[in-house]
Amino acid sequence: MAAASTLLHLLLVAGGLVVSTTASATGPYDPPTVPELMDRFGLPRALLPDTARRYLLHDDGTFELFLDDGCVIEASGYRVGFDIKLSGKVAPGRVTGLEGVRVRVLFAWVPVTGVEAAGGAVAVTLGPFKKSFPAVGFKSNPRCIAGSRSADSWVDFWSS
Repeated sequence: MAAASTLLHLLLVAGGLVVSTTASATGPYDPPTVPELMDRFGLPRALLPDTARRYLLHDDGTFELFLDDGCVIEASGYRVGFDIKLSGKVAPGRVTGLEGVRVRVLFAWVPVTGVEAAGGAVAVTLGPFKKSFPAVGFKSNPRCIAGSRSADSWVDFWSS
């Protein structure tokens, strides 16, 4: 049997086809989880609710992230709403062009367009404004206090 295996290997190599046995030994590709991906980009895991499980990440850093459902959380005295799909561009320590996240400021929901994490602080961009928070406040993933299928529903939920 060993001679047949060696002969087959020689024929494949001589024919210009090289078969790697290490690919089958390592198993299928297992992409990083959302929390592992956050770690790789130097972003606090707790920026996202624990219902964020699936994503598409493109070579240019653009991404689409999917939650199980829409979600509203409480964070540092603010209500933050997440759509089912978030998108933007990620780079080490920051997210830009963010869509699908809003924060309740007084009586209005304001889009969060970016996040930066550096020097023990997390800065959140709301249009032309930035608000910084200590990074220690982002230790554990927030849990949804309300969920819905669309952004309009959770806005209605908190408006009433």
